[in-house]
Parts: sequence; C-alpha cells; structure tokens
Amino acid sequence: MIDPERAHGWPWPLRVAFRFLFVYFCLSFYSAILQLVPMLGMVGYWYDQQVRPLYVWLGRALFGVEITVFPGGSGDTTYNWVQVAVHLAFAAIAAAVWTAVDWRRTAYPWLRDGLWIAMRFVLAKAMFGYGFNKVFRLQFGTQETARLLHTYGESSPMGLLWTFMGASGPYEMAAGWAEVIGGILLCFRHTQLLGALWTAAVMANVFLLNLCYDVPVKLYSFHLLATALVIAAPDLPRLGRLFFLNRPVESGNLQGPWTNPRLRRIACGVKIAWLVTMVSFSVWGNAQYAAMLAPAPAEGSLDGTWRVREFRRDGQEIPPLVTDKTRWRFFSLASPRSPGITWKLGAVSDMTGGNRRWRVVVQDETLVLHDWDAAFGSDLSKAKTAGTLVATQDGDGVLRLSGDFDGARIEAVCDRVQPQEFLLINRGFHWVNERPLNR
Repeated sequence: MIDPERAHGWPWPLRVAFRFLFVYFCLSFYSAILQLVPMLGMVGYWYDQQVRPLYVWLGRALFGVEITVFPGGSGDTTYNWVQVAVHLAFAAIAAAVWTAVDWRRTAYPWLRDGLWIAMRFVLAKAMFGYGFNKVFRLQFGTQETARLLHTYGESSPMGLLWTFMGASGPYEMAAGWAEVIGGILLCFRHTQLLGALWTAAVMANVFLLNLCYDVPVKLYSFHLLATALVIAAPDLPRLGRLFFLNRPVESGNLQGPWTNPRLRRIACGVKIAWLVTMVSFSVWGNAQYAAMLAPAPAEGSLDGTWRVREFRRDGQEIPPLVTDKTRWRFFSLASPRSPGITWKLGAVSDMTGGNRRWRVVVQDETLVLHDWDAAFGSDLSKAKTAGTLVATQDGDGVLRLSGDFDGARIEAVCDRVQPQEFLLINRGFHWVNERPLNR
C-alpha cells in the first residue's frame, strides 16, 4: 500500500487517504496516544472535559440533537456519535486543505512510520487492558446467586452475553489471552503483521458480539478492528499474491526510515521498557482489583439466598403462581465488598422473574429495607423505607420473615439455597457424554 522507498512516491489517492487517516486517528485517539506515556493520560482526560461544550454545540447546530448524557458506562451515546461525525467531517476538510497546500510532496515516510507506530501501540494497550481484564475474570465476573435467579426472558441481550461469557472461566480467560497475545505481537516490527491479523480476527468477533447483543461499545470496538486492518493494509498485496495466486513474495520493509543504528537501539530499549512496564502494571492492577472484588464472606447467619416456600400477605396464603408479581420466590441478603459500609444488599425475585433491590440495615433480628436509588450516602436515616421485617431462624436451613412491607403485612418461610444447586454451576465438564444435556 505504502512503500516509502519508492523513488516516484505514492499514488495521489494514497496520499489523500493517508492525510485523511492521519487527521482522523489523531482526533479520535488523542487521549489514547497521550496515555502511552505515564502521567500524560490525565492531560488527555482534562482536554476531553474542556472540549465537551464544543461537541454539545456542534450537535445542536449541525444535527439538531440535544446532548445531555456524556460517555460513562456506554460508549455509544449521542455524544459519541456526534463526535465521530465531526471527526470524519473535519478530517475530510483537513485532508483537502492539506492536499491543496502540500500538493508537491509525494510521500510522507517519517510521518507514515510515526502514525503506524502510534496505531500499533494504542491498539496494543487496548488489548492489554481488555485482555488482562478477562484473564483475571473481571469483565464478566462469576455467576453470583442473584444472577442465577434471573430468567432468560427477563435478561437483556447484554446481560445474557455477560452470563454466557462468565459461566466458563477457562473460556473467558482464553479470550483474554488471545487479546494479550495480539497486543504483544503488535509491539515488534517483525511480528506486527501477524499481530495485526491476529488482533483483527479477535476484534471482528468482539465487534459482532457487541453489534448482535446490544453492547454499547460498538463504536470503539469497530475503531479497534479498523485500526488492526489499517496496520495490516500495506502487506495485503503481498498476502494476496501468496494466498490467492500461490506466488512467491518479497520480504516486507521492516526498517522504515530508521537507518541510524544507534537510534534503532534506543528505540528498541524504550519499546521493551514500555512493554514490560505496561504488562507489569496491567497484571498488578487487575490482580489487586480481583482481590478487592472477591466474593465477600457471609458476615451473618442471614447472608445468602433463600427460596420462599410459603408466603402470606395480610394473613392470606399466596399460591406460587408464575404470573404473580406480588408473591416472593427468592430473598437474598449479602454484605457489600466495599469496606466501611454498614448496610447489606437485599434483593427479592418475584414469581415472574422480576427483581427488586434495597439497602438493608440489620439490627439484631430486625431488617429495615431502604430504597436502593435514594440511599447511596452512608446516612440512611432520611431514605425512604419499603418495610421492616423481623427474621428468625430454625437452625441454619430455615428462615422466617414477618413484618410490614409495601403497605401490607407479610409472612414468609424460606429455605436456604446454595449456588451449587443450580445446573449452570454443578453441571461441570464431561469428556464423555452419552446424551446431550441441552436445557
């Protein structure tokens, strides 16, 4: 695609495409480029905060949309789409101006090499981030009892994907190692083509999962996939001759414009130091986070998940009909993982599969259920309460709840549920299967 050693330079469509690509990549990945250097990432974050009003104004002026939500849990917000549209338009205009001003220049060997280096390491860093997150089983997590209580029909497509991925630790870790390996291969010129093709295959699968399961990272994953393909693009003619025409091909140009041996040794040292530092910090950070998010041990005899065997409302026994939203099916109580929090996480699943959550203050045998959304602060005294229940136990296996809840008097008899009771957890792996177990 681009050969800086050609004396006659690049074809003019290639020069225009390069100018567009250079501007668009710098606009879209400026923060990621800065994050390649320790401490500079905060500059990119600060800059992103400063330019937000500009994109809000452009969204209103150019597209007639009012931006009120900024990127947080989702990477496909209206803000993100406006940002991409603005970047595409600006890159096209900048490429046209650049072409008109610099029409005599026929090649950009140094600029091209710098851009490819930036793309390789930005993509590698992204692969390390996502990859080690999966290796330590942080992205999808393990199957907690509260998640096991959800029905398929009540799951969102993204929630179903998260359950599927998190159900198998080896599969999640293998997917993570695939991303990490791609990142390592991208760091070296001799393996950058293999790394780009490897990463493109990995990211094609990720992009399709995001697209088909409504995961709001479609824009970002597409950009990573496109970056991998662009990195491999200069070698595609050689690969085409090898795989489709079965012809011998020449060696690729791995040196670029770097001809000074001393500079190349310095660059190699910097690269190895960066790689070791990045991998070490990724492993250390994810290990610390995994330890922090380890399942909290039960801090009381009430902690756990309970199956509601009997349920009475205002003295009347409610049968376990699957259409009844008022009848409890499961009751869960768990200690939060964050230190210093005195309340517990409470949840109820009704017979239809719906779920409600509260922050529960336990006082001896009394449970005070506080509204989930209004109780983020440590002081729950002013939070709305859904009810107050008295809990008594018959041994470790039976829990009795009674009290006022949602304006009614309820009584519930519950049996303890263990995660190992669920087929998704206890089925395990079998080399020999006489019959498929597909439920």
